[in-house]
Amino acid sequence: MSLPPQRVLVAGSRARTLPAWGDVLLVAALGAVQTLPFVQTNWWLLQLLCVAVLAQRVLVVSVRRAAVLGLAFGTAWLAAGVWWLFISMHRYGNLPAWMAALAVLALALALSIYLALAMAAVARWRSGSLLRDTICFSAAWLLAELARTWLFTGFPWLASGYAQVDSPLAVLAPWLGVLGIGAVLAAIAALWARAASHRVTATASVGVLALAAWAGPPSFSRPGATLGVSLLQTNVPQDEKFVIEQLPNTLRALMADLAARRAANW
Repeated sequence: MSLPPQRVLVAGSRARTLPAWGDVLLVAALGAVQTLPFVQTNWWLLQLLCVAVLAQRVLVVSVRRAAVLGLAFGTAWLAAGVWWLFISMHRYGNLPAWMAALAVLALALALSIYLALAMAAVARWRSGSLLRDTICFSAAWLLAELARTWLFTGFPWLASGYAQVDSPLAVLAPWLGVLGIGAVLAAIAALWARAASHRVTATASVGVLALAAWAGPPSFSRPGATLGVSLLQTNVPQDEKFVIEQLPNTLRALMADLAARRAANW
C-alpha cells in the first residue's frame, strides 16, 4: 500500500512532513523491538517506550495511516515473537523454508488486523483532549488484544501484559489480569506520547510507577504460609516428542524425576 507523505502537527512543535515509508519502518522496528522484554523481563520499560511512540504517531496522523501503522507494529510484534513456528513447520513439518516463512508472516499479518482497526479507531475519534485520547487509546488497545486472544478460538500468545511480569505494573495482576495490565500499559504510553505538552501528567505517571515498585505486589496468602512447587520439563527432542513409541520412556523419566524431588524435599 502506497501512502503519500503527510503533514502532521506534533504537540508543542511546529508542523513537519514525515514520509510514509519512514513512519511504517519506524513503527515496524519498534513492534519487533518491544518483544525483547518478553524474554528479558527486566527490560519492561522498553515496551512502554515503543508503545508510546506508536501512540504518538497514531494520535497525529490520518485514519488510513494509523491503520497501516497498527498493522506494521502488530505484524512485526507477532512475527518476532512466534518465529519458532518456522522451525516447527520447516524442520519438523518438512515444509519448504519459503513456505514456512510465508506462513508465519501471514499469521502475524492476519492477527494484526485487530490492532490496525484499533489504531484507525483512535485516529478517527481522537479529540485533542489528554484524558479522552488516553482513554481512547487504552480502550482500543484492550479491545484489540481481547479480539486477538478470544475470537475464532483466539491466539493468546504475546499479550502485552506478559512483558510486564517484573515491572511495577505486576502489582495489578491479581486485580486486572494480563489484559488489564496491557490496558494500563497503553494508557501510560498514551500519556508519555503527550509528554512534550503535558509534562506534569507524564511525570505523575512515572511517580505512580515508582510508588507501585516501592509498594510491591499485595499478599494473597496467609502470613508465614509456604507452598512448595516443582516444575518438571522433559527435554525430549522435538522429533521424538510425539512419537508414540517414546511416550512410555518419557513418562518413566518424569515419574523418576518427580520421585527424586519428593524424596529430596522430605
